[in-house]
Amino acid sequence: MSGAGLPALRRSLGLRSTTAVSAGLAFAAIDYLGGVTVAIFVAGDAAWLAILAAGILCLLAALAFSELNSLYPTAAAIRLYMRNSMDDRVALTITFTYMTTIILIIAADAFIVGRAVQYVLFPDQDFLSLPIIAALIGLAVFSNLQGVRMAGNLQEIVTYSALAITVVVSVVALALHGFRFDNPITGVFGAGTNPVLAVVYGIFLFSAFEWVTTTAEEARKPSLVPKGMLVALVLLYIGTAAFTMALTAYFPDHAALRTVPYPQLLMAQRALGVGGLVAMFVATGLTAMNTFNGGFLTASRFIYAASREGNLPRSLSRLNVNAVPWVPVLALGIISLVVATLVYVTGAWLILVSVGAALEAMIYAVAAYCVIVLRRRRRDAAREFRMPFGYVTPVAALIVFGGLALVAAFADPNNPSGFSLVPAAILAGMGIVSAVYVIVVTPRLRQRVAATAAPRRPRRPPRSQ
Repeated sequence: MSGAGLPALRRSLGLRSTTAVSAGLAFAAIDYLGGVTVAIFVAGDAAWLAILAAGILCLLAALAFSELNSLYPTAAAIRLYMRNSMDDRVALTITFTYMTTIILIIAADAFIVGRAVQYVLFPDQDFLSLPIIAALIGLAVFSNLQGVRMAGNLQEIVTYSALAITVVVSVVALALHGFRFDNPITGVFGAGTNPVLAVVYGIFLFSAFEWVTTTAEEARKPSLVPKGMLVALVLLYIGTAAFTMALTAYFPDHAALRTVPYPQLLMAQRALGVGGLVAMFVATGLTAMNTFNGGFLTASRFIYAASREGNLPRSLSRLNVNAVPWVPVLALGIISLVVATLVYVTGAWLILVSVGAALEAMIYAVAAYCVIVLRRRRRDAAREFRMPFGYVTPVAALIVFGGLALVAAFADPNNPSGFSLVPAAILAGMGIVSAVYVIVVTPRLRQRVAATAAPRRPRRPPRSQ
């Protein structure tokens, strides 16, 4: 129990669960579309190599987050290492902007699942997709409210099942195709390719794997969080690379799939018929489930931690009898459903790939910067883990991810050879909203917390006459 008599977060997540949370939020239905986007910028079947390069770069990010997590093994770790590395207002603005990544991924996934349901079950009644999306989000909210153990168990089942189905269907499809590949290596640097953008969108396939750090207070041991991230990167690479190879094998003109929100269904149907279509349809539903569930699990814990320190309304730190921050879970469910509906109505989902890639590359650069600063400011602090090769790796990560963030912010997957200000405009808008909140609202919340926590002066006894 906490000092206030309320239940505290429980340490019940093992390595399987932390890995599932890390991989589950990253392995979303939009990853299938991300695979198409990567393939557009290479020739032949070379997308796997661009994804491998992106995965290796994400390994740098995982090492940075592992060192930071060893310094701050708490639900508010992302917030703490930023606050101790830069101006607090800048840190809080970046943090709140970064949080929108989860909402964007959930919204895009909801749209994709809705269209997949329409394609398979209701080809002439697409409006029925919205109730299904609402039911999926509702189930994720319900499971999270039952406690972290149930949410963790659900995350394990859903995540590993979605990855397994995707890999099995993809490998069987490749086997039926005779494992024939077109320029699987040299296609990265062929005519009309753009390996930089291929890697940028490859990073998006791993995006949000680091959000598992917000469950540090619920892992059985703090060291399980870094281990879970590393295992998750391997699983994510296997799943996304296998699918993308199968996709390009069956659709050599894969650029035509850029506007199709369910390429995984088309690939499985062409390769394996109805059985493949059903299998990938199930996998698509499972990816939505693990994205919603993992998003609520991690984001609600971050909101809980931010509320405890007075940066969000105090009501967001309330725990139910299952030690779950129930107000953030419900709020996230409602917001996710609203945003998912907007994405479904407008169909503006593909630009979210660029926005998400830019946000992820930005936060990876920020993490590397924080490692560098905190090594100087907290030189004597105990660390269970350090990025190898001294300052070389964090400096390299800062430079690489900073550059990739700029590239993603001004690129549009809808126009591979074009330039777009839309992703940068969306990012700027989210940053401005976050900054206004931090400057205007946060000081007032902190004043209220300080006033509540201030000890009352004891009354003076009346003077004797």
